[in-house]
Amino acid sequence: MPPKQVDISTLDPRQLQSIHEQIQSEMESLAQSSVALQRAAGEYGNSGRALEQLSDQKEDQPMLLPLTSAVYVPGKLASHDSILLDIGTGYFAERTPSQGSDYCKRKVNMLRDNLDKIGQAMKEKQQQLTTISQMLQMKMQAAAASQ
Repeated sequence: MPPKQVDISTLDPRQLQSIHEQIQSEMESLAQSSVALQRAAGEYGNSGRALEQLSDQKEDQPMLLPLTSAVYVPGKLASHDSILLDIGTGYFAERTPSQGSDYCKRKVNMLRDNLDKIGQAMKEKQQQLTTISQMLQMKMQAAAASQ
């Protein structure tokens, strides 16, 4: 069911202020989501590039393995023919490095599509915020003039 349309000129200043605050809150939430998606896209991009370079590495070559984003442990490359790909919620899939790289590219594209949608939603919210602000200002000026 589509959202109900309301003629904002019929609302009093308190109602307009409440809607203004709600839209601002929604925009902050969208901005936070955008930052998180950008960070995730960057991480997938880095992972994809690392997988592309994996085939150039020699077996038994020493390397640092990430346990977290800040903690690394020393290890050796056992094989560059297969990797374990974290596909989410504790599940892993064995893939070739090129399949892993393709997976990362698909994830980056999906995240960019979602970022575009969030950007469009933020533009719409900004337009709504501008309209509400203008109407609120007009109502406040009218109230001040009538006193």
